[in-house]
Amino acid sequence: MSKIDKLSITGIRSFSHRERQNIAFFTPLTLIVGYNGSGKTTIIECLKYATTGELPPNSKGGAFIHDPKLGGDPEVLAQVKLRYNVPPNTSYVATRSLLLSVKKTARSQKTLEGILHSNCNGERVSVSSKEANLNKLISDTLGVSPAVLDAVIFCHQEESLWPMSEPAPLKKRFDEIFEAMKYTKAIENLKLVRKRQGEELAKYKAKEIDDKRDKDRAAENEARSEQLQAEIAVLDKEAKKLNDQMEAAAKKAKERREAAISFLRIVNDLQMKREELRIRKITLEEAKGRMDEELNESDEWLQDAFAQYEERVARHVQDIEESRAQYKEYKENLDLSRRQLSEKLAEQGRHQSDKGKYERQLESRVQLVQQAAQLHSIRGFEGDLDDRKVQAFYERIQKLLVDKRHELDRLQAENANDVDSQTSGITELEGQKSRYTQNRVFAKQRITACERSIAALQRELNTVDIDEGAKAILDSESKNLDQRFQQMSQDLRNADFDQKLQQEEVQLQQLEGESSRLSRELVESTRLLSDRAQLEVRKGELAEKNRKLTTLKSTWNPKISALVGGAWDATTIEREFNKGLQAKVEAFNEASRERDDVLQQLKTIQVNLTAIREKNKKRDGEIMRCKNAVIGALKSVDSDSELGVDALTGEIERLESDNMTLKNDLSLSSEMSKYYASCKKVMNEKNKCELCERPFTNANEKSRLAAKIKSVLEEFGKDELETEIAENEQLLGQLRAARPQSETYKRLLTEKKEADKELYEVQEKEASTLRRLEEMDDTVRVKQEERQDFDSMSKTVLNISQTHKDIVEAEAQVDRIMSQQQSSGTIRSTQEITDLQNECGEQLKLVKNKISKLINDRQRMRDTINALELERSELRNKLSHAVRQLERKRDYEGQIQAQKSDITKQKEIIQQADRDLESVEPEISKARAIRDDILQKGRDKEKKITGERDTLAGSVSELKLIDSGIRDYLDRGGPSNLKSNEQAIQALEKTIRRTDDDMNAVVARSNKMKEEMASSDAKKKNIMENLTYRKAARDVDKLKLAVVELESRRAQEDYDRLEQEANDLETERHKRNAERGAIIGAMNSKDEELAIKIHEWETQYKYAAQNYRETHIKVETTKAAIEDLGRYGMALNNAIMQYHAMKMEEVNRIAGELWQSTYQGTDIDTILIRSDSEATNGRSSYNYRVCMVKQEVEMDMRGRCSAGQKVLASIIIRLALAESFGIGCGLIALDEPTTNLDSDNIKALAESLHSIIKTRRAQSNFQLIVITHDEEFLRHMRCSEFCDDFWRVSRDENQKSRIERESITTIV
Repeated sequence: MSKIDKLSITGIRSFSHRERQNIAFFTPLTLIVGYNGSGKTTIIECLKYATTGELPPNSKGGAFIHDPKLGGDPEVLAQVKLRYNVPPNTSYVATRSLLLSVKKTARSQKTLEGILHSNCNGERVSVSSKEANLNKLISDTLGVSPAVLDAVIFCHQEESLWPMSEPAPLKKRFDEIFEAMKYTKAIENLKLVRKRQGEELAKYKAKEIDDKRDKDRAAENEARSEQLQAEIAVLDKEAKKLNDQMEAAAKKAKERREAAISFLRIVNDLQMKREELRIRKITLEEAKGRMDEELNESDEWLQDAFAQYEERVARHVQDIEESRAQYKEYKENLDLSRRQLSEKLAEQGRHQSDKGKYERQLESRVQLVQQAAQLHSIRGFEGDLDDRKVQAFYERIQKLLVDKRHELDRLQAENANDVDSQTSGITELEGQKSRYTQNRVFAKQRITACERSIAALQRELNTVDIDEGAKAILDSESKNLDQRFQQMSQDLRNADFDQKLQQEEVQLQQLEGESSRLSRELVESTRLLSDRAQLEVRKGELAEKNRKLTTLKSTWNPKISALVGGAWDATTIEREFNKGLQAKVEAFNEASRERDDVLQQLKTIQVNLTAIREKNKKRDGEIMRCKNAVIGALKSVDSDSELGVDALTGEIERLESDNMTLKNDLSLSSEMSKYYASCKKVMNEKNKCELCERPFTNANEKSRLAAKIKSVLEEFGKDELETEIAENEQLLGQLRAARPQSETYKRLLTEKKEADKELYEVQEKEASTLRRLEEMDDTVRVKQEERQDFDSMSKTVLNISQTHKDIVEAEAQVDRIMSQQQSSGTIRSTQEITDLQNECGEQLKLVKNKISKLINDRQRMRDTINALELERSELRNKLSHAVRQLERKRDYEGQIQAQKSDITKQKEIIQQADRDLESVEPEISKARAIRDDILQKGRDKEKKITGERDTLAGSVSELKLIDSGIRDYLDRGGPSNLKSNEQAIQALEKTIRRTDDDMNAVVARSNKMKEEMASSDAKKKNIMENLTYRKAARDVDKLKLAVVELESRRAQEDYDRLEQEANDLETERHKRNAERGAIIGAMNSKDEELAIKIHEWETQYKYAAQNYRETHIKVETTKAAIEDLGRYGMALNNAIMQYHAMKMEEVNRIAGELWQSTYQGTDIDTILIRSDSEATNGRSSYNYRVCMVKQEVEMDMRGRCSAGQKVLASIIIRLALAESFGIGCGLIALDEPTTNLDSDNIKALAESLHSIIKTRRAQSNFQLIVITHDEEFLRHMRCSEFCDDFWRVSRDENQKSRIERESITTIV
């Protein structure tokens, strides 16, 4: 039973963000009064935002928040706080905050963290919007749904006519108020859960069949595994026996081979000695052929001669090295001298260039002096000029430049003084003109202001429509009204309405007690009614199941009889059917097992076939790759040839032969090139001929020799030979690289024939196995069809059995419910109680109508008195208003006369300013003309002097530039540097000639020693070849003796005998290995089958029995859950429909009573809300429409009623909904309820609200909030009976909304 206490507003719409406005809410009535636009509706918007978190309509973009531009702030923090109390002793404070930021081009609104504080017996708890859903928490603590808060309690003024909206929005509103979606979703969820459970049941049943089949297969798997283990043990013993025989044969073969190897070493030594002897003989013949002469001296003499030769050659080598070092030193000195000479020659060129530039600058200076003297009219510098005259000219022209600069400065100062004196006069005149103009402008502005003021005063004066005659009429009306008021007050006292009302209220209380007793009896009857409804439902279900079982039996009896082999009964059909199904499944499994064995054999063959084909494919690819590589290498040699792989060897030999020929040609050309290159070097370095040692006398001889050497070197074509050899080497490398591919190609062609034969055999085996598999497939297909016949009927049989079980269970439930009802005793039916309630309701209605009539009559007389009182008050207000208006009229006339006098004075000021401006304009124009003439003359003189100054400055600058270059050359010592450079060049040339002569002498001495060494090489070679020949002859003799000794042992015969024995033993071992391999293959096959069986057991059948038991339990429990969900869904749907009917009856009753007591017209008797039920997608829903009853005829109110009727009907419907759905929160706010209502309906509405407040004021949490600008409406409500104060909303001087508390006596 919650109620709201206080509201705090900051920064919302017209409420300032710098000052907090507070309002307290009273019980039972809170009044909020203010003129339009003062901010009254904002209070309702804040209440709705605080409780639901929903912003008002059309408030996007920050419209709900106080505009930051009004206060000049970049952002505004808005906050709404609401405190409400929940019995017995808990209070809540909801705080919601918003932030509006304004940038240059956009606004951004941000919702800050909301907080809900609670205080229960001093214990404080805070919850933020980050931790929980504040909207749900607030609506739960208030005890009312968000939909009721939004559409009923705090309905916005723009949405207050929603009961008259179109069908779709109206249905949405009522569904939200009734919370239909929540209950509908609950029913749908129950149906969905039941459907899912049905799907799960179908899955569990299918899984139950599969699990039972797996359990049977698990037993078969276990038996087969034990059989395989026994067979593997027997095969393992046989394999071990053959393995022992193999090891014995291998041991004997090893002994024979070891003995044969000892003889094989002797045979190999003999072959090696023979081969070595042959090679030594060849070496001996080659050594004899290399000797120039066979010497007869002893070996010792030849060795001594060879040693002395080495000492002599070493001395020559040492001398040559010393000469080479000396030559290198001379060469370094020569290079250094040549570099120094080159540097000096470059330096000489620079000095000569500087000297030529110096001489040209002297000539240019003389020319420049003469040109400048002529230009500036300076005499005495026309002929030859020396340095003294040049210096004198420079000083004279410099003095002229300084004089011109002084003259220009003096002229500029004089011109500036003249212009300043004239400008000061002009400035003074313009100041006078500006003052006159300003006076004229100020006068015009004042005239305009006065005229506007006069117009405004005249408009105010025109609004005053009161004169002394009208005031006299109002005085006479006041006297008549006082007499009528006194007469009506006396009539009210004589009527004695209070006694009559007291009697009717006693009767009303008695009828209400009877109605309450009938309601309690109806609750008890309803509880028993559900049991009777359940009994009827169970009987209907039992009849339906009996019909279903009869239909199933008549439809499927022939087919089921054929499957089970005779007549059957619904009690035992499931067991008999499962027995027949199990037999068919076992037959099918046996056929499938045999088919799978054949299929496994086929897969093994196919794997082998795939491996062979893959291997053949790789071999063919390798053959093509090798062939392409060889053909590609041959194509690189000759692209037009069509050679095959076999031609590779011949092409390699041909290219080797061609390459050898080219190398011989290159050796010959290389030697000739070396000789002519040496000649060219001597010619260039020593300026003489290499052949005759004669120096060249002139350049023609040297050039002829150089041309001849060049032509000879070009004829040899060394580069072409080297290029051709390189190309041949590259081609030869490519062909040699392709040789391994050629050998691989030949080997693979040989292997391909054997592989093709193996492939043919495996393909034949695959075809035979495939034919056998097809026969097995036909057998499995027949067995599967037989099993499928049973499977197709399994659901039907299960349905028959389940239906029979359901019938038995339904019969038991019907018996149980009937016995419970017999034990509960007799009670009136729901219809009887409802009839009694209707009769009691009619009597209540009659009594209430009498009470209402008495109240209305009494109220009508009181209203008449109040109306007379209001008329007296209004008449007094009109009299005082007339007096104030007459005083205002006289005040406006005096102000208008004062403004007209001021306008006349300002016009005189404008005329005087015009005369002063006409006199000062000619003086300003004359002063400006004089100033412009002085300024132009001064600028012309300055321009002339400036040109003469610039010409002199240019001449001086050119002279300075040339003179600085001349002085720079002399300061560096240019002439002396050139002379010392020439002396250094002569000394370096002399040093170079001396060093060149010394180098030639060293080269000649070294060449002589090389010739002596070359002549002694032939003797050394002959001595060495003789020593080599004698050593080779001794080695040949030793090898002959060793070969004879090894041949005498006859080791070849013993080796052949032992090798044959070892081969016989190896053949025996292979035979035993083949037998063992067959056994091992069979054992491996059984091992694989056993591993498969074990894997199947571990992965498929290990928990088969347990899985079957669990699945069977799930099937039974899911069946029971489906039945319970169906019963619960039906009960929930019935309860929802009954709740909806009760609520709609209650809302229509309240709305009808309010309409009849409020509406003053005769065209509409009452209003009501019709809810038409319709079923969509298997669920019930309601379509709503507001109807009006006119002469017992219902018509849709939408489109047939006036704007006032719409407003009144909407308010009444909201009041009815609030009373019906807002029990936990007895609060409702009415925003401008008198909109579009005429005076009679306004009075009737006020009386109805007064009656509602009076009836419900005893309810502790009842709160009615009325927002209006119509104070007359409040008087009709007689608010002073329920509250002492009200809240007035107004705007302050800054146009900010303020909330102030005032006494109710100011408006009533």
